Amino acid sequence: MSIEKLVKSKIREIADWPKIGVNFKDITPLLGDKEVFSKTIDELVKPYLNQRIDKIVGIDARGFLLASAMAYKLKTGIAIIRKQGKLPSKTISKQYVLEYGSNTIEMHQDSILPGEKILLVDDVLATGGTMKAAIDLVKELKGKIIGVDFLIELTYLNGKKTLKGQKIRSLIKYNSAGKTKPQKKLAEIGIIGGSGFYEFFKNNAKEIQIETEFGKPSDKITIGKIFGKRVAFLPRHGKTHQIPPHKIPYRANIAAFKQIGIDKIIAPTAVGSLKKNIKPDDFVICDQFIDRTKKRDDTFFDGPKVAHIEMAYPYCPKLRKIAIAQAKKLNLKTHSKGTVVVVEGPKFSTVAESVSFVKMGCDVINMTQYPEVVLAQELGICYLNISLVTDYDVGIYAKSKIEPVSIEQVLANFKKNNEKLKNLISEIIKNIPDKSSCDCQKKSERALLR
Repeated sequence: MSIEKLVKSKIREIADWPKIGVNFKDITPLLGDKEVFSKTIDELVKPYLNQRIDKIVGIDARGFLLASAMAYKLKTGIAIIRKQGKLPSKTISKQYVLEYGSNTIEMHQDSILPGEKILLVDDVLATGGTMKAAIDLVKELKGKIIGVDFLIELTYLNGKKTLKGQKIRSLIKYNSAGKTKPQKKLAEIGIIGGSGFYEFFKNNAKEIQIETEFGKPSDKITIGKIFGKRVAFLPRHGKTHQIPPHKIPYRANIAAFKQIGIDKIIAPTAVGSLKKNIKPDDFVICDQFIDRTKKRDDTFFDGPKVAHIEMAYPYCPKLRKIAIAQAKKLNLKTHSKGTVVVVEGPKFSTVAESVSFVKMGCDVINMTQYPEVVLAQELGICYLNISLVTDYDVGIYAKSKIEPVSIEQVLANFKKNNEKLKNLISEIIKNIPDKSSCDCQKKSERALLR
């Protein structure tokens, strides 16, 4: 058996991973077979046995495995390129584009010396974007590239075109994407909320793990049926509430919902009141937000696609209308509109900050609605927020001496009203039409500059 056939026999193909439509090439069976892995490394190093190589550069993460074994065989050094924020010393960085947005890779400034002969290694050549950025990093450090090697090349993605001018070598090639399952709509409605919402599905539900270009979402997604409608639930902070508001993977969460077919999101949140007439235990169906966050990845449009999403009316008017009607039927004290100011967290506001939000005309305060609502709109997903008031913010305390916010009060009030919130969400789901069009779904199309 030829080395190409032998290696291919140890590549496991996984349909629809990390997202629907992708046929993933899993090299772990190859790595686990000591004889085939040894022969693979021998074949990869063969052209370089009589050449001088100062360093092999491996790319995060599977490229590390190949580069390390090759470096051992060739008795040379290794340098690594990692995703942004993973290297401890001074680095240089390069951004490259994804289908939506971008990513950044880095390497240490002292990892390559000027004039050193460099071999770059990674597991798969797909579109070539990552390797192009890696080549640019090596050139910036004045390394001399003698080759760019891959274990696998997906020729149908034309990655060689991106790497034009380089000496490219791949051990095995796939000339077509292979058989993948047709894209399947797993659910229509998504809920992003707290752990108590698992009770929606009883035992009739399944968990799925999704990965996106933006990483993994907060946790596994649970899918079940409510009133005959397929509904997906994602705990915003993770199952054990381990993710603070400023660290939530907002882009991954919304992208994961989009991948499984969600076109409507219901997003309950706990909020603090900035007005005396909006009392703890009330509900607010927000229609506006003010962003006061600082360091969140808040758009899918980082390039190369340039877009400007309409945000005059961020929350879906049709879902808001349904929510207000159902809250009224359930006799819940509900405010039919409200402006939420979204702060970075995880700290609560100072008195001065809270008073300024009151003067701005804000009604409630929260830490998670932004950028969820904007990201949903960018992907053409209707977004409804249901705000449950758990406390008065400290700005109200400053004027009226009402007891200021405490985490104990927030958690107690949210738990006390969780059943009311679940009943409201159930009735909203029940009354969402099976087929409906909405302008929310067209905003992302209008946003793109052509």
